[in-house]
Amino acid sequence: MKVRSITDFGNSKTKMRINGVRIEQPSVIKRLHSPEPASETDIEKNVANLLDELSVNIASPSLKRSGFFSVGQHANLDALKSENMNIKLGKKSKHDIPIIMNLSLTAAQAIKEYYKKNKKLPEKIDVQGTLTGAIPASEYTSEIAKEFEERFTGKEGSPIVHIVIVYVGSQSVTVTIKYTNAKVTQEGIPALYALIEAEDTILRKFRELYKDDPKRNSMTQRDFLSLKGLGIDIGSGTTEYIHSRGVNPVLQNCHGEKRGVGHAAEEAAKLLESELNGHLKINRQRFDEIMQDSQNNYHDLAQKFMSEAQYGESNRILEDVQERYSTIGGDIDFMMVFGGGSITFEEDLYPSLIEFSQDVKCMILWIPEEFAIDMNLDGLEILHTKVFFPGVA
Repeated sequence: MKVRSITDFGNSKTKMRINGVRIEQPSVIKRLHSPEPASETDIEKNVANLLDELSVNIASPSLKRSGFFSVGQHANLDALKSENMNIKLGKKSKHDIPIIMNLSLTAAQAIKEYYKKNKKLPEKIDVQGTLTGAIPASEYTSEIAKEFEERFTGKEGSPIVHIVIVYVGSQSVTVTIKYTNAKVTQEGIPALYALIEAEDTILRKFRELYKDDPKRNSMTQRDFLSLKGLGIDIGSGTTEYIHSRGVNPVLQNCHGEKRGVGHAAEEAAKLLESELNGHLKINRQRFDEIMQDSQNNYHDLAQKFMSEAQYGESNRILEDVQERYSTIGGDIDFMMVFGGGSITFEEDLYPSLIEFSQDVKCMILWIPEEFAIDMNLDGLEILHTKVFFPGVA
């Protein structure tokens, strides 16, 4: 089976498009000693729920330790024993979790695709594909990117095969994954490509902001190709500041800081744990679930603490932007704000950035919510099909 794997290795969530199908799971794993007992015997139900109930056994030379794992939503059910990315330490390219998430989700999606066509489970699937992903600007160098690519493909002349046994109820399917090529760029860059090829409504907030300025109000996405920009990609563990001329990054001015929703959530989760006298252990993914569930007993408290934490994090991001602007020497025509964190921080950050942009005479392009989360994923797909691997199925 051929696959085209586009992976946004998020600290909070791993988002992928595999042969055009978008999937998403929390970037969480739990190490197991053996396969978990099956609770459902209906194969069709097990395949339908496979991504949310994912258990695997991975053998790969790219992992520090191969073994049994529950992955994503399934691992997140046990906050005490699960592992997630340490957003304070960073070094995403060195961590095993991005590898485990990619291999597990790729294998699971291959099984779902096979079952959809054949209405039965195979014993084995051989997957061969190409991969495109991104790592934070704060850790990106061409050498580190190449090392990360080789964790998927192997070194030149020594290709590697990853073996993933996926447990589907009481049955198992062995999926071998061989990436023939991989390309890793830096986070923030793909979003520039997504901007150019997106629907016109991506400029909705921009046109609202500059409704009284006919020249700016009439701009199209392609007009930004001739401008100098500062991309502000607010994620969970990092915020990337990408200086660009057109779609070309000015590498020496691209920088990342350990800022984002995850830091605010960790701070808020600690406040909530303290409020509950330490009787409940809450990781940031579990805290996200409480925030999204209005029926949860702790929802109102979580919202209160998150509001306090995100105000402080917003101010730190604003200070970063002001410092980057000064460091770059004002070589910026517009600032583009996107990423999942742009939704969380909009209330506190957007008015402050507008005020700053007016002071320094540049434009603010705040990407609307319906586009913001997948800007990197959309851009990676464009880069994969049109730049890195054109003509490859």
